[in-house]
Parts: sequence; C-alpha cells; structure tokens
Amino acid sequence: MPSKPSNGNGMTQKEMIYLVLDGQEKINERIDELHEKVNSKLGRQELSGWLVAVSAFVVIINMLMV
Repeated sequence: MPSKPSNGNGMTQKEMIYLVLDGQEKINERIDELHEKVNSKLGRQELSGWLVAVSAFVVIINMLMV
C-alpha cells in the first residue's frame, strides 16, 4: 500500500495548498471590505476642500449683499 506524502502533521501537500488558498481568499475578502470602508469615508483633505469652497462662497455672497 503506497503511503501519501505528508508534511508531518498528517496532511498532504495538496491539502495544505488548499488550506493556504482558502486563507488567502478570506484575507483578500477582508482587504476588499476594509478598502470599501476607507473609500466611503470623507478624508481630511476632502473635508478641508469643502470648507474652503463653502467659506469662499459665503464671502462672495457677503460681498454682493453689501
């Protein structure tokens, strides 16, 4: 009876590769979730840009009202 090649923990190399690939898929899914979270938040530079734009708009309106 031929024995299966194992790596010392009772699993074949093929089984270990499947486990690694499954783990990699889970990591990639988690990275995608985190990437979507980061992209959905308003960044500091974007917030500053909006504040400057609104401030400029208010100054222009004030100048036109005088």
